[in-house]
Amino acid sequence: MSWLEIRVTYSPCGDLPADELIAEEFSAVGIGSVSVTLPDVEPVEGWDPGGYSQDTEYAVTGYLPMDGSEGDAVNDLKGRLEALKQRTGIACDVATDTLPETDWNESWKENFKPVHLTKNFVVRPTWEAYEPAEGEKVISIDPGMAFGTGTHPTTRLCVEMIEHHAKEGMTVLDVGTGSGILLVAASLCGATEGLGVDNDPVAVETAAENLALNRVPEGFSVICADLISQAGKAYDLVVANILAEVVVELLGDIHKVVHDDSLVILSGILEEKGPMVEARLEETGFVLTESHAEESWLVMVAKKKA
Repeated sequence: MSWLEIRVTYSPCGDLPADELIAEEFSAVGIGSVSVTLPDVEPVEGWDPGGYSQDTEYAVTGYLPMDGSEGDAVNDLKGRLEALKQRTGIACDVATDTLPETDWNESWKENFKPVHLTKNFVVRPTWEAYEPAEGEKVISIDPGMAFGTGTHPTTRLCVEMIEHHAKEGMTVLDVGTGSGILLVAASLCGATEGLGVDNDPVAVETAAENLALNRVPEGFSVICADLISQAGKAYDLVVANILAEVVVELLGDIHKVVHDDSLVILSGILEEKGPMVEARLEETGFVLTESHAEESWLVMVAKKKA
């Protein structure tokens, strides 16, 4: 079967999360898995024996099987992107290409290269070799087409906070674990036990594979469950990189998985929704201890009130 590659290029528009908004339009026409190209995410120096050149365009790319319905989907997507432009000012260009199945299987990997998440953390795909410098911690992931590569601002913000707050011997709960990248980061920072929870069985399978790939200790595991319903105990560090509305829902039950000294790291929150999350933290007995922003996204760190 052949596949249609749909590549939407765009120019950043102020602080708007253009990649997320465009990805939502892909999802609305039935393309739930996309890859995002961000030219300001720099590859790690020294990894490239083949002379890779950095992308210069912001783009979101998705794929459709060519079964006769792809034309309608593309036209629908174009109409939605035009409406997005009218609402937000984000201007997009749409280009398509036909790919044989063998090319499609590999094409989404082309722009995923080793990158620094933080000064000391590097994420690399399994198909790229990388020799770490002294002090660097390397996370190897095979995200599959259904998951991000770990370079989104929300992931970088979470890894920074994990790096800052995780201590030797900590226990960690990762709500909405996805590829499992945050559990791997926590283990590299000294955590000795962790649980990843996701309501998507494909995510659970992918996360388990990535934990094994990174030789994460046996005290780490992943389960398929809704939010924290089956977490079963309190953890020293609770991390949730999910949408603000889901964070608000999570906070209603978070007392079940924290103790008096626990820290909570929350991300996936647009800056404009920060006050809503902070108010919910206050309602549920937490105090915001720090917050950081990147490209209109927030990470918030909180602990229980004394």
